[in-house]
Amino acid sequence: MYPFPEFKEGDRDAVIAFVRKYPFAVITGTSGNGRLAATHIPLMVHAIEPELVFRGHVMRQTDHWHAFKENSEVLAVFTGPDAPVLASWQSPAPFGGTWNYMAVHPHGNVSFLPDSDLLENLQALKDRFEESPNHKFDSLPEEYMSRLTPAIECLQIKVEAIDSVFKLSQNRSVEEFDSTVRHLLERGGESALVAEEMFARRGTYFPEADFPGSAG
Repeated sequence: MYPFPEFKEGDRDAVIAFVRKYPFAVITGTSGNGRLAATHIPLMVHAIEPELVFRGHVMRQTDHWHAFKENSEVLAVFTGPDAPVLASWQSPAPFGGTWNYMAVHPHGNVSFLPDSDLLENLQALKDRFEESPNHKFDSLPEEYMSRLTPAIECLQIKVEAIDSVFKLSQNRSVEEFDSTVRHLLERGGESALVAEEMFARRGTYFPEADFPGSAG
């Protein structure tokens, strides 16, 4: 990630809000023989004090399951929407273009938890994202759960360090920032989601600037 201080996100509350909004993470680890392994799973924030803790679940007898068992040190990667920023949207000064993105990289140690914690995590995950009240966790038949749970295991990551970068054109002029937001909205899709993240932070990045269309 970019090491420049203007892109570092130092607000812990903002980082926690981000990983709750975008919980689907990549977890990478290294097996005992040095082989890299990775998996993609949703991670739920289990605790924030005194340390940040994530919980999720993985399938047993996979390469990543073995790696996490053999070496507890892992890196999780949370990412939000991303989009290119084009030179044609900026000032006449030479500009090769760039990419806006948001990413949080917690480093920590993973441990595996008993089945009671697995059920708690499964319930928290399903009940958060299931929209139908008739399909919440408690609606799952016991026979289904008895077949599912032996194949998976709950893991917990205690965070020891965290790197966070929200690269959202905050190093450009407010005119270029607004131009980028406008063009990203016009592109739609994921680009529009980046524009929304940028606009939500405009007042923080440019506290003295009026919003477009205001009376000033």
